[in-house]
Amino acid sequence: MPINPFKISGQWYRGNTHSHSTESDGRLPIADRFTAYQQAGYDFLVITDHRTVSEVSAYSTEDFLAISGSEVHPENPYGGSTYHIVAINIHQKIDCAKLHPNEVLEEIKQQGGEAVLCHPYWCGHTLLDYQPLTNYFAVEVYNDTCTGIGKGFSEEAWDNMLDRIGPVHGIAADDAHGTEHDCFHAWVVLKATELTTDAIMDAFRTGSFYSTLGPEIVDLDLIEGNEHSKKTITLECSPVQSVVFKGQQSRGKSVVAPEGEYITQAEYDVPSGTSYVRVEITDDHGKKAWSNPFYF
Repeated sequence: MPINPFKISGQWYRGNTHSHSTESDGRLPIADRFTAYQQAGYDFLVITDHRTVSEVSAYSTEDFLAISGSEVHPENPYGGSTYHIVAINIHQKIDCAKLHPNEVLEEIKQQGGEAVLCHPYWCGHTLLDYQPLTNYFAVEVYNDTCTGIGKGFSEEAWDNMLDRIGPVHGIAADDAHGTEHDCFHAWVVLKATELTTDAIMDAFRTGSFYSTLGPEIVDLDLIEGNEHSKKTITLECSPVQSVVFKGQQSRGKSVVAPEGEYITQAEYDVPSGTSYVRVEITDDHGKKAWSNPFYF
């Protein structure tokens, strides 16, 4: 990882990066959407209404951060369907009609924001759609709204990107539109120095977070010897049924608890030549959590 959040000082914050209000196709006004997430124990929420940007700073309080954003939709010149891209921390609407998708991604960066490629499985996007793109920092490994058609998990798309394109973070998000079925089920746990937009954005850029549907990653470490020694990844977590260390292609390790037991610790000796390893844990209700990858 650029920064291992478990090995730096700071505070853990819970947040959701993808949500909608009545400014586009959500069922709650902006104020009510922020109130609902604050009452549910979240520390920050990004409002990402389709094709528009709302000024939301007035909704921030001492212990809750409101972040502006947008879901933008540039046309796809590479054969696939229209892109769905969440722009975190932008303040001006981006008119995608005449812009190449990379120009849209560049505009997000110029505004001080960061881009997330949304729900690849739901979009039907493949490497052909993503290989030409630049200036995004993450892809949604899970999207709660997309579970409505059984396409909420995009782990294979994330792994394909890591295998064939290069480093990219994974984010789990609600994509909240309603009031119950697609809310409060997926979030990021992010380590930052303080609850400000600048600190949260810095943490996103450096991968100082993990994503979860409930299970907790307590500690994650990479133990390295000298240049001839093995590298070992160690994990501590809440009680789960399985732990999977996923590397490129055929590399990895799966650890499954015996019937009636749980796993709270696991480790993986990283084979020589491995380019990355990410960790995925699953509890006895099928809820998952995902670390960002270690890159070698």
